[in-house]
Amino acid sequence: MKIERENENRRIDRRVARTRASLQDALIALVPVQGYASITVEDICARADVGRSTFYAHYPDKEALRAATIEAHLHSLTRPHEPPPEDVPHGCLFAFSRPMFEHAQAARALHAALFADGGDTMHNEVRDRIRRSIREELSGRPVLATAIPAEFIVHFVAGAFVSVLGWWLAEGREISAAEADGMFQELARSGLAPQ
Repeated sequence: MKIERENENRRIDRRVARTRASLQDALIALVPVQGYASITVEDICARADVGRSTFYAHYPDKEALRAATIEAHLHSLTRPHEPPPEDVPHGCLFAFSRPMFEHAQAARALHAALFADGGDTMHNEVRDRIRRSIREELSGRPVLATAIPAEFIVHFVAGAFVSVLGWWLAEGREISAAEADGMFQELARSGLAPQ
């Protein structure tokens, strides 16, 4: 599974971008097979066909590679200002949710392995990225629930989404990405509607 990295290639040298992409793709390929905890830097280097010194020229350790991979992965899924799919109702509050459900469905083994094996760190990284997306979306709208501070809404929605996504990956196989997003959007709308 490849991560879309259009912006990364524009900011840094193409060779550096290719090497980093190769290392990130190697990690993504290994996680569902071995589980994150058992993957070594040597495993990643072998899969990416690079030497250890090349790995360490780009990342200080496996955790830094994981963080960069997750950031690139989530960035490609939470781009602001993209129109929602045509079948998304006009009342869609958070544009990040549908692409994330769809991607998680397409790469269910990877996401399930990351959620099961990544522990709280993985959840926190996903929540942080989602919080940024929510803040961006809320900044362009009037306050949804005037009595509730915006940062409370940000944390509420991010926590709920990560929890639902984790459950859906583990147990919600009979629910499609579109259906899961519809339920999430409905609950978000009713939970944030002014009283």
